[in-house]
Amino acid sequence: MRAPVEALSLHGRHAVVVGADGGFGTAITAALEAAGASVVGMDLRGEGEHTIAVDVSDADSVRAAFDELAGRVPKLDILVNTAGIREIEPLATLAPETWQRVLAVNLTGPFLCIQAALPLLRAAQGAAVVNIASIAGLTGMANRPAYTASKHGLVGLTRNLAHDLGPDKIRVNAVAPGTIRTPMTEGYYADQTFLRQAEAMVPLGFDGSAADVADAVLYLAGPLARHVTGVVLPVDGGFTAQMNYAPLGAGPAYEGDQDSTS
Repeated sequence: MRAPVEALSLHGRHAVVVGADGGFGTAITAALEAAGASVVGMDLRGEGEHTIAVDVSDADSVRAAFDELAGRVPKLDILVNTAGIREIEPLATLAPETWQRVLAVNLTGPFLCIQAALPLLRAAQGAAVVNIASIAGLTGMANRPAYTASKHGLVGLTRNLAHDLGPDKIRVNAVAPGTIRTPMTEGYYADQTFLRQAEAMVPLGFDGSAADVADAVLYLAGPLARHVTGVVLPVDGGFTAQMNYAPLGAGPAYEGDQDSTS
C-alpha cells in the first residue's frame, strides 16, 4: 500500500492543460503543479513562458502546437482538455455558424488534441487523458442545443477512446461539472432567482468551485485511478443524482402505486 503523499504525487510527470487560461484551466494547472507535475499550458493566446498558442478548432494549429510540445518533453503523462465555449440560444434562432463553432471547439478540439498527442501519450506507457465535459453531457439543458450536443459527444468520445486506447495503457476519463463560478458563468450569479432555484435543486448546495473540478482531475489523472477508465465523474453537488418535482420541503413528489411509473 502506498503512503498517502506518494499516492497523490505527480512528481516526474509531464502534463498539458489545453485551455489553461480559462476558469477551470487555471485551477487545474495550479493543482497539477502543486502535486509535482511539470505543466505546459495551451490556449488561444499562448502568453507566458510555459504556454503554447493553439486554436483547438483548427487541425493545423493543433498539430503545430503538439509538434512544439514534442520538442520540449520526451513523453506526455497527462492531457487535460478543458477548452470550451457555449451558446444560450433557442433552436429556432440558432445560427448554423454558432452551432459549428461550438462543436468545433468543444468536441472536435479534444479529438484533435488527443490524436496529435497520441505518440507522446504512448511514450509515457501509462498516460491519462481527462476531458472536461459537463452535466449538459448527461442530461438536456434548455436553450443550449449546440453546447449540450457537444458535451454529449465528448462523453461518447471519452468512452470510445477508453476502449480503443486501453491496450496502449492510456486511460481516458471525463469530469462533468455542474454550474460552477467561472468567467463563463459569472452572469448567473447576478440573477437571484436563478440562484434560489439552483440551491433548491442541488442537494449539497450551490457553492462548488473550480478547485473542486481540479481535485477530480487530480484523482483521474493520478496513480489512485490507475485502473479507472471510461468514467464520467459529475462534480455537481448531486444535481444529476436526483429529480425533484416537488417544491422544497413539500414531501414526496408522487404518492401513487409503485408500479404506475414502470
